[in-house]
Amino acid sequence: MKRAAEILCLLLLAAPAAALDITATAPAAVKGAAAADFTFAAFTLKGVKWEGEAVVLPVTENKGKTYTDVKLLSKGVYKRLEACFKAGCAPAKAKAAPKLKIEALKPLKSKARVANAELSFDGELLVVAGVMASSREPGTFWVAFPDAVDFLDGAFKASVESAVIAAWTKKK
Repeated sequence: MKRAAEILCLLLLAAPAAALDITATAPAAVKGAAAADFTFAAFTLKGVKWEGEAVVLPVTENKGKTYTDVKLLSKGVYKRLEACFKAGCAPAKAKAAPKLKIEALKPLKSKARVANAELSFDGELLVVAGVMASSREPGTFWVAFPDAVDFLDGAFKASVESAVIAAWTKKK
């Protein structure tokens, strides 16, 4: 029995981790570019910059404040982005949509944006989306994504929105 448990642990540890693969870039030849958009199967991250030998993610500016709505959670995705800027990259074949995990729901003191939802995709990229209270239909909510995130797959976007709204209404 102990031996079976050891083998199971080894298999789980040896299993390949899900990774956000770059499936497309704009411009197509990213090597040497100052900025680019990167597509990860179901969504595109727009406005990623290459400044001073470093990858710089897009930020949101509103009313004189700067918000970091997109964050990298792993060195692996940073290295993939860096490699594209330095040497170019061949887009990977599109796999299944990334795995979504709602990391946190943080309530806010606003009537319009009632919470921030921290969403991780494959455990490598964190996107902060807003849970918005509808002004047209009291008691209903919708999700506002940063301008830097563009969903290509409408079904995937709808599933992300549904998961966020369900988590928020459950928390409330």
